[in-house]
This record gives sequence, C-alpha cells and structure tokens, in this order.
Amino acid sequence: MRILIAACLAGAAAGTAAESGDRPNILWISAEDLSAATLGCYGGAAHTPRIDALARDGLRFDAAFAAAPVCAPSRSAIITGVMPTTLGSLPMRCSATPPHHIVGFPTLLHAAGYSCTNNAKTDYNVGRGFTAGWQESNRKAHWRNRPDPAQPFFAVFNLETTHESGLFGDRRAAERRSLPREARRDPATVTVPPWYPDTPVVRECLVARLELAALLDRQVGALLDELAADGLADDTIVCFWADHGEGVPHGKRALTEHGLRVPLVVHVPRRFRATATLPGGEPPAGATANLVSLLDLGPTVLALAGVATPAWMEGRPFLGSGASRRDLVFGACDRMDAPPGFGRTSRDARFRYVRNFLPWIDGDDLPDYAAGVPIAGELRAARRAGTLPAGARWFSRTTRPAEELYDVAADPDELADLAADPTRADDVKRLRAAVVSWMRETRDTGILPEPILRREARAAGSEQAIFHPPAPDEAARAAKRYDVILETAWAVADGRDATQFRAGLGSPDSAVRFWAVAGTGWDAQRRHDDPTPALTPMLADPEPTVRIAAATWLLRCGAAADRSRQVLAAEIDATDPDIRLAALVAIDELGIATRPLWPDAAALDLGDDEAYSRRTVERIRRRLADEPR
Repeated sequence: MRILIAACLAGAAAGTAAESGDRPNILWISAEDLSAATLGCYGGAAHTPRIDALARDGLRFDAAFAAAPVCAPSRSAIITGVMPTTLGSLPMRCSATPPHHIVGFPTLLHAAGYSCTNNAKTDYNVGRGFTAGWQESNRKAHWRNRPDPAQPFFAVFNLETTHESGLFGDRRAAERRSLPREARRDPATVTVPPWYPDTPVVRECLVARLELAALLDRQVGALLDELAADGLADDTIVCFWADHGEGVPHGKRALTEHGLRVPLVVHVPRRFRATATLPGGEPPAGATANLVSLLDLGPTVLALAGVATPAWMEGRPFLGSGASRRDLVFGACDRMDAPPGFGRTSRDARFRYVRNFLPWIDGDDLPDYAAGVPIAGELRAARRAGTLPAGARWFSRTTRPAEELYDVAADPDELADLAADPTRADDVKRLRAAVVSWMRETRDTGILPEPILRREARAAGSEQAIFHPPAPDEAARAAKRYDVILETAWAVADGRDATQFRAGLGSPDSAVRFWAVAGTGWDAQRRHDDPTPALTPMLADPEPTVRIAAATWLLRCGAAADRSRQVLAAEIDATDPDIRLAALVAIDELGIATRPLWPDAAALDLGDDEAYSRRTVERIRRRLADEPR
C-alpha cells in the first residue's frame, strides 16, 4: 500500500525528471557521532584532508543541525523528512508507526527511475512495516550492483568509525596506530574544552576522537576514489554529513551546539551547478551560513533529482528547485535509552533557546551505554570530588532551569546562560513563542507520556493520527485537547503553584492528569511541602502512568512510602512493556526509597525485546550485589 501511494505521488515528477535526460547520481556518505568542529575544514584539529578537499571544491554548510542529538530519532527524520516529534519516533529505540502515506523518500526516488542502495545502517526508530524504498540494503550494497549502468543512482554509505563505541576499551586502537604520523595527535597538546576536567584520561579520549575522524577521512577518500575509478565523479553529487554531534558527554544526547551541529559538505560537479543552486540562485560553492536541518536532506535529494517534495514532508530543499532559507531550526530529545527526558530547542542565526520540560532531571542523566566513554567516568569522579570546572555546570547541576538562552555567535561553548538577562528578554520571548508555535502546528507527540502515546497510537493507527484525525469534528476536538495538554505540561516547568494544577488532577484526560501530578509534585519538592493530600488519591488512578507518577513524586517528597511502593511493585508486573519500563526506571532513580522493591525487580526475567528494562534490572542487581553483607 505505501509503495503504491508513493509511486502515485512521484509519478508526475518522475516524468518531468526522466524527460530532462540529465539527472545526477547522488552519493551520500554519512558519519556517526561527529561534531562539525572536529574536522579540519571547520577549523578542527583532526587530520581530514579528503573531507577538507571535498569542502574546498564544494559547498560547506556552517549551520547544519540534527533534528535530535542521538542516532535513531535523527535518522527517522532524515529518511522521512518529518520530525520525530511529529512521528512519535523521538524516544530512543522505540517502534513508532508512521501513517500509510509517509514513506522513506528513496521510495519516491525509485519510482522516478533511480537505483537506491544503502550500505547498510537503517535504524529509523519506526516499526517493521516501514519501507525506506531500498533495492539493496546490506553491507555489500553499492552503486556498482545496479543492473543497468546507465540508470541514475542514489547510494548511501554509512561509516561507523566515529561512533561513540570507538572509545570503549581499545576497540579501535590498532586502526589508530596504523595512521600516518601527521594524523596522530599528542595528548599533551590537545585542547580540553571548558566542559571537561583536564585529566590525562580526558586528553586521551579527545585524541582518540580526533584520530577516529582521521580514520573516517581515509574511508571517505576510498569511496571518492572508487567513484573516480568508475568515471562517475563528473556525474555525481556527493553529500557528506553526520547524524548528530560528537559521541561524548555534552555532545551526543544533549541539546547543545556540540550535540546538534553537524558537518554538511556538498560537492556538485560543474555540469549540475546551474540547477543545484542555493536559495536566490547562489552557486553551490564556498561556505554558507544558511540554517539547515538534517530534516531537509531528503527533500533536497528529491529536488536535485527532479522529484517533487510531497506535501506531508516537513523538511525543505536547501539546494535545487524550490530551495528556500530557514529562519529557525528546531531540535528535540525525549527518552535516551532508559532515562526519561523531554527537551525542545529553537536556533536562529545567533541564539539557541532550550526548553526543559522536566527541570528536576539531574545534570548527570547519562544512560548506561554512555558510561562506556571514559570521559563519563572522569566527569563523575570530578563531581564527587567537587573539582568540576566552571564550564561543567551542565553536569554538576541537580536540577535545570525551565529555559536557557545562549548567544552562540559570541559564546559558541554555551557557557553563559542569558535566559534571565533582562536585555535578552525579547529574544527569549521570541524563541519561546517559536517553540510553542512549532509544537502546536506539528502536534508534537512528546506531550503524551510514552505508554499513553503507544496505546493511543495502536487505537488511532499511528502516533501522528492521534492529533491528526481525518474527520473535521474529530480534528477540532484533537486540537483543543492538544492545547490543554501542552498548556499543562508547559506550566510544570514554569514552576506554577500547586493550586493551579488542582483542576488538572480531576481531568478526564489521562495525559492532563499526568502533567498535573508532575506539577503538584515539583511544586511540593521545591517548597518542601507535603503533597500527600493532593497526590495520594492519584495512586488509585485508572491510568497506570499516572499512578507511577504519583508514587514517584510522593516518594521523592518522603510521603506515603508504603502505598507508593505498592503501586510500583504492581506495575513492574504489567503486561505493557512501556508501563513496566516506566516503573523500573522510577524504582532505579528513586534509589534507597525503593529498597524493599529491589529483590522483586532484580528477579524479573526480560527478553531482548525489552532491552532498556533489562538493563535497568541489571543496574538494580548490581546495586544489590554491592550492598555490604
């Protein structure tokens, strides 16, 4: 069904493209976990001559950003041209269900006559029924495998060398030793950014990152050499990009420049430069400060191939037919592995605004996987010792502000939060309004707690359909419901008085009740008040997500401990895996307050399909094993 719909969408554009008789091949080379600031062509310290040459002879984008600071949500945006907040694909390693009309853009390219191959990563954070439109998707996929050498191709090569796991143990040590002397780096001379303590371990990690980038450069060069050897360099537009920022704490998983700003380099052969122009007809050469989202990659490929961008795509071309400029780009993060999260950001040419919907989350919200990077251990050791540098307040904080604002032009390291600066009040107001408007217009699904989101998606057919029902009267009700939930969620981080959430506690909408519980609990924690009268009744709420939230906040405030633990104990046996994960994460995060529940949680036997619940159980088991006997 999806392929049929996509073929119909692409039909008219395919005819136009075919009649042109001069369609470019398109080669994507994608890297993982790589900040723009690492590469030589962006002023970084890595030895990257082949990427630098590609930028020198092509077009370097200096303000390109991922939609999310972690791989799977970011890639869901790239393959669909739709924000993961819209699709419900933002939580890490979820399985969202796109509406039937949303397909991977290679489906549209294939319908227009292109050979589409992927070597080899997918990781789209959507369900198994989704098709990206690849004719070949494996580690042997290559443009050379297309049956007709005259057929234009779209070929993707995903290079994993710079993934954060390259810092785990000595995984890539032998490869790094194979680098020539000019590509190796000395820990004594590397620059330690202000976000980290200056220790030998941190310096070694930073050197490893630079040398992994040099290894990546070698792989990029090999692909470019293959293209030239096949006589295709003059017929192929080459696009090099990374899926999100640097694979280290403060980068990956963070709504920072370090986590969201990515390299994006496009080389357009001379024969296509007249049509593959920037907005306004500027040639695709040199460098540009135009704001770009990786959401725009798919629409740009379609434009370069002469295929119309479907109306459902939220991305827009930044080169070629219909190319336009952005005034803003948006980014988002929710659950990253097991730890919860909910943040949104807007970025214009000068400022980055961040909205933290869960201000009680500790600065150290790194998941277990990130602990494999030695920098994480150094940060934790320095925090315990009280020796973190001033630039590491992002990690030392036990709570976070509702809003942050950074002048990234003057302060690219984002050290000075200007949100409370009265001279920047208008900038805060403008960028805050942009986030609210964007969330409302796109119906950001993150306002629904994940168990509620998935359950409602099963009933509606997709996460997106929850707030976009087809019937006009249903759509009006959904829009009104959305505004009430968003208003309640927004009020929580604003620190409203608990009395303002009383009506929400009695709402017929479980999502409103969830946020009203959070607002009541957060207010009680900040004021050292007793939330028992308001929240104890919520322990019997018909919605398990609300019950878990009420139990969590009561335990945080030291109230109704026995009844709250009983609620959590019941939910770890839930049949819904999303509910079980929420309960297990609460037990893990509450620590000693849930000690009586640890043996039952540790005894759970969970399969591979519940990876994050299983890892949380393993954390609880380690805690039990570490107790004095």
